[in-house]
Amino acid sequence: MTEIIKKALASPAGDDPLVYVMSDETVDRMGDVIEAKGWNLANFAKNPIALFGHKSDFIVGHWTDVKVQGGKLIGRLNLLPRGVSERLDEIRAAVEAGVLRAVSVGFHASDAEPMSKGGVRFKAAELVECSLVSIPANPNALQIARSLNLSDAAQETIFGETAGEIKVVRRSGETAVRPLAPASPTPLSVRKPKMATLAERIESAQEELVQLKDQLTEHVKSDDVDQIVTDELAGNIESKEAQLASLRRAETALAAKTAEPEETKAMVMRRPAAPVSLPAMKVAPGDYMLRSAVVSVLSHVTKQDPLHILQKAYGDDEATKVVFEHVQKAATAPATTTTSGWASQLVQTVNADFMETLLPASVYPGLSARGLRLNFGRNGSISIPSRSATPTIAGSFVGEGSPIPVRQGAFTSQALTPKKMAVISTFTREIAQHSVPAIEGLIRDAIREDTAVALDTVLLDATAASSIRPAGLRNGVTVTTATSGGGIAALTTDAKALVGALITATNGNLRAPVWIMNPAQALAIALTANAGGDFIFADAINGGNFLGYPVIQSPTVTAGMVILVDAADFVTVTGDDPMFDVSDQATLHMEDTTPLAISAAGTPNTVAAPVRSLWQTDSIALRMIMPMNWTLRRTGVLAWTQSVTW
Repeated sequence: MTEIIKKALASPAGDDPLVYVMSDETVDRMGDVIEAKGWNLANFAKNPIALFGHKSDFIVGHWTDVKVQGGKLIGRLNLLPRGVSERLDEIRAAVEAGVLRAVSVGFHASDAEPMSKGGVRFKAAELVECSLVSIPANPNALQIARSLNLSDAAQETIFGETAGEIKVVRRSGETAVRPLAPASPTPLSVRKPKMATLAERIESAQEELVQLKDQLTEHVKSDDVDQIVTDELAGNIESKEAQLASLRRAETALAAKTAEPEETKAMVMRRPAAPVSLPAMKVAPGDYMLRSAVVSVLSHVTKQDPLHILQKAYGDDEATKVVFEHVQKAATAPATTTTSGWASQLVQTVNADFMETLLPASVYPGLSARGLRLNFGRNGSISIPSRSATPTIAGSFVGEGSPIPVRQGAFTSQALTPKKMAVISTFTREIAQHSVPAIEGLIRDAIREDTAVALDTVLLDATAASSIRPAGLRNGVTVTTATSGGGIAALTTDAKALVGALITATNGNLRAPVWIMNPAQALAIALTANAGGDFIFADAINGGNFLGYPVIQSPTVTAGMVILVDAADFVTVTGDDPMFDVSDQATLHMEDTTPLAISAAGTPNTVAAPVRSLWQTDSIALRMIMPMNWTLRRTGVLAWTQSVTW
C-alpha cells in the first residue's frame, strides 16, 4: 500500500474563519516542499470528508471549494450542524473562536525528487484526506479554549494526543506545523499560570489594535516613511483585527451557550445531520418570511429572546437574520396610513417572492404575475394612469400642403390606497413544539390554506370597493348567460361569447387574456368530445391553455363559473412585508368568512360563536397582516358566465 504522508499547516483567521490554507509551497521544518500545481483533487472531491486528528471515526464535516489559488491549496470547512453532539458543538465553538486554525493533509506522493539542501520536493500528490488538528504550544489557543468554558473532555480531545504530535514553527507571519515527538507532560497550569478571561482578551486586543493604528498614523506622518515598516504595521493591524473578530464571535457563541436554560437544552431546534458530502440546502426567497414567523412563534412559546431562537434554529444564516429584523421593525411601526407627515415614510422594500410562496393554490399569484405589479413604497397612495379607447389619436393620410389634423386623447387615472389583508391561524402548543422544519411546514400550510380562500373570495366577487377592501373583479360586469344543452356546442358557444365580449369592449385590443375557472370545469373541457368522439381540447387544457389563452385553475372559483380577463390591465399594489404577531392570550371568534366582534351591545345583545380562548386551550395564534390593493385599469376587460352546462 502506498504510504500516506501527512503535512500540517496553520493559517491566520481571515474574513471567513472557516476558510483554511490546507497547504502552500513554502519549505517546511523538514525541508520539504509540495508544489501547488501538482495537487490531484479528483478522487478527494468525490468524498471530501473532514476528520479530526486523522481519526476515521471522528467526522467533523466536509470540505467545499477546494482549489489551488495563488500557490496555495485552500478549502472551506463546512462543519456538521449544531445539535449532532455536544462534543461537535464544542469543536465548532473552538473553530469559530480561532482556537483550531491548523489542518493536516494526508496525501499519496506520485512524483517526488530530493532537493539540493535536503528535504523532498513533491511535484505531484493526490489528496486523500484533510483533518482538523490543534496547536497546543500556542498559548492564545489555550486561553481562548479555557474562556469558552469547554468541557474537560473537549479540551482533552482538542489538546490531547493530537496536540502532542504537533509543534509550532513561525514562518513569515504564518504558522507551520509538523508531527514531532509527544509534548512534555508538564501541566498546562505550570506553562501558563494565569488565564485571561475572554472579556479581558477582547479588551486587550482592542487596546493593542488602537496602539498599532496610532503607530501607523505616526509613521506615515514622518518625513522618512519606510515602506517595509508600513507594510509590517498594516499586516499586524489586519492580523489583530482578525483576532479581535474571532474573539467577538467566541463571545457571541459563549453567550448563546450560557443563556440557554437547562430545561430547553433538549429543545426541538436541533436538526438531524445531513450527509456531509451534500451541499447546503437552498432556501427559496419566500421561505425567509416563513422563518420569521417560526422564530416569532418559538420565541413566544419558550419565552426566550427571538435573536437567541434565530441563532439556535438557523445558525449564522445572514439572509434569515436580515429579513427577520426587517419584518420585526415593520411590525412595530405605531402609525396608520392616515397619519399625516411621517407614517407614509415608514414603508420600505417589498419582498416580491412572498405572495407566490404564500398563495400557490390561489388565483391571485397567477393573475398578478401577468399584470402590472407595484408597491406603495414611501407613498400613502398610488395613481394609476390609463387611456380611454376613444377618442383616437391615430395618424391620417394628408395631401401635400394640406393641414394635419390635431387630435387629443382622453386619459384617466385611478388612485389606490393601502387596504389590509389579514388572517389568523391557530394551533396547539404541542404542535408548536415540533422540530423547526416541521413547524415551518405547519405555518406555511396554515397561511396558504387560510389566505387562499380569504383573498380569492374578495378578488372574484362582484362587490364594490369600500374603505376596507378593493372591488371584486366582477363588480359592475353583467354576467354572460351560459348556453344550455351541454356538450361541445355549449362549450364553444360560451367560449366565443366571452372572447367576443372582450373584443367588442376593447376594440380588439387584447394583450394578455387569461381564463379563470374551477378545476372541475378544466376537467370538463378535457373530457368534452366532438361528434367523432375526439377530445379535441384535452391536450391543450392539460398543457395549461384553452383556445391559446392560459388557464388559471383554483378550487376557490365557484363551480360552474368561468371568467376571461385581460391580465395586462390587472394592477396589484402591495405593502412592504407581511407583519406577523403571535399570541397565546387572545380570545377568537373561530369564523373564516365573516368574523364578528366577540360581543356587541344591541337589542338583543350579540355574542359571537364559536369562541376559543387560547389561554384556556393552551393554543397559539399566528396573525398575518399584509397591505395590498388592486384594480382593473380599463373597463370592459373582463367577461364571465356561470352555471355552465358542459
